[in-house]
Amino acid sequence: MPSTDHTRRRRWRSAAIVAGLLWSGAAYAEEAGLVVRINGAPTVERAGKTTPVHRGDVVSTGDTIDTDEGAKVKILLADDSVLAIGPRSHVAVHDFLLTPQSRTVRLEVLAGRFKIAIAKFFGGTTNYVVRTPTAVAGVRGTVLWGDTQLDAICALDGNVEVRPLNETSAPAQLATGECVHRMGSGKTAAFTPSPQDLAAYLREVTLD
Repeated sequence: MPSTDHTRRRRWRSAAIVAGLLWSGAAYAEEAGLVVRINGAPTVERAGKTTPVHRGDVVSTGDTIDTDEGAKVKILLADDSVLAIGPRSHVAVHDFLLTPQSRTVRLEVLAGRFKIAIAKFFGGTTNYVVRTPTAVAGVRGTVLWGDTQLDAICALDGNVEVRPLNETSAPAQLATGECVHRMGSGKTAAFTPSPQDLAAYLREVTLD
């Protein structure tokens, strides 16, 4: 039985072939990922137009994924990272540049809740940034969760640096299991959700 990671990679390669996205040493400049699962009726804003999101759709740089009250989206990114978007969310893919020597990714969570499991990158330097309305999180190989309504970010696995946009304090260095909130006030106050609350937060962004 193939592993989950192997299956994901095989699906991405198959979809890339179908979509004509074969990579031959050049960077991915446009194609950032593939929609592998949806719930409800999410939409994508692309070049000024809004259209429904379907399983198997390619996600490109410049896209903004929108979900309503009953929608969720799971995206397999081109570097094998997995982005899960919960209900009532707006997530923009600004940059996705992948070469044998470097990886540069810039995502913006304009509103809502998300979880991203970032794949390890062995090719060289990596610059992975997730921005919210109040903070910027710099991450490498880790699992990150956030919610703009709660103004909170958690490192579920690995290490995350969180810097408030209205910076009045030093960036917070989060280890596994650590969370911060209140970035909108220029702070990174420690936040410790109960196990029950954290489980509920994660259910909101989970699509098996």
